[in-house]
Amino acid sequence: MYQRTISMQSRAALLAACLLGIAGCATAADTKGNERALLDFDSCAKPEYPHADVQAGHQGTVTLNFLVDQDGKVGDSKVAKSSGFPTMDEAARTALVKCRFRPATKNGKPVKDWTKVQYVWTLK
Repeated sequence: MYQRTISMQSRAALLAACLLGIAGCATAADTKGNERALLDFDSCAKPEYPHADVQAGHQGTVTLNFLVDQDGKVGDSKVAKSSGFPTMDEAARTALVKCRFRPATKNGKPVKDWTKVQYVWTLK
C-alpha cells in the first residue's frame, strides 16, 4: 500500500482538491492564460510496491521532478529526494511515466513544464 501526494507548485486549494481526486479538477489560469501541468488521476495506476522492499519492511517518501511534454506525456524524470531505497524510487518513476497529464500552457498554448510528485510508501 502507498499514499500518493502531488505538489504542483501552485495554489493550495487546487492541490487539496486534486489530492482528493475530485473530477474536473483544473488549475486557475493567470491573466495571460498560463497554467501548470495537471495530473489526470484516472490515467495513473498505483506503483507496484517492490516485493523485496515489502519483505524487508522498507517505507519512505520519494520526490520526483519530471517534465511533462506538450502532449501530456512524461518526457523525463529525476529523483529529487530518494526514499532511501532505489527499487522503490524506480518503481515510482516507472509508474509515473504511465500517467497522463494535461500539459502546462503559456499564452493558451501547450508547453513543456517541469513539476514534482511525491510517492509515500507505507506498509499497513
